[in-house]
Amino acid sequence: MAIWMAVMLAAAGLPQDDDKLPRTLQAEETVKPVEAIFGVRAGIWTGRGFDFQAIRTDSTQATTDQQAFFSAQALVGAQFYEHVAVLVSYEADLASKVSAHVGGAAVGWRERPKERYGKGVPDEVLVYAGVVTGRISVDSPDFGGFKRGLGYNIGASFGWVLSRHLNIELSGEYRYLKFDYRREVLSGDTSIGGNTAWFGVGLDLRF
Repeated sequence: MAIWMAVMLAAAGLPQDDDKLPRTLQAEETVKPVEAIFGVRAGIWTGRGFDFQAIRTDSTQATTDQQAFFSAQALVGAQFYEHVAVLVSYEADLASKVSAHVGGAAVGWRERPKERYGKGVPDEVLVYAGVVTGRISVDSPDFGGFKRGLGYNIGASFGWVLSRHLNIELSGEYRYLKFDYRREVLSGDTSIGGNTAWFGVGLDLRF
């Protein structure tokens, strides 16, 4: 009995590696059921589909050769048990004579490959998919407008930890978002956008 008590007391006094315990047994402060996410991004939205050439029924031509936008994005959301992320985003895109406003909602799954593979890989990887919608306009006299677009996106973010609450993220996504031209067209394009790509860098704050 005395030997058993001594073993138990020694075990209780030893420091335990909390990270190696099952999540249900880890210290409460290391595993949060829900974390709030706030992020900002800056990047480029690009695609050949932004090059628009059309001859209208009044025999006039509508043309823009813009193929890339500077993009600024803000997102908010929540992360559940360190893996499942739900995100809502708003984005403003600007080029010389073309501008767009895009909003979206996505669901993702986050993993931490560095814990398994060690150095040489990002601290975190998030893969996600969702829906996007928005408007686009061309600042040119009598160009004509476009209808609201509705599409989807599939992407991935690679993160490196700067502090307990702050990450730097590199992101890339495929985005299908098409805007139909409001005027009748004799020949040429009837929409702008379609198959596009978005690339950017940003910061994520979690608390």
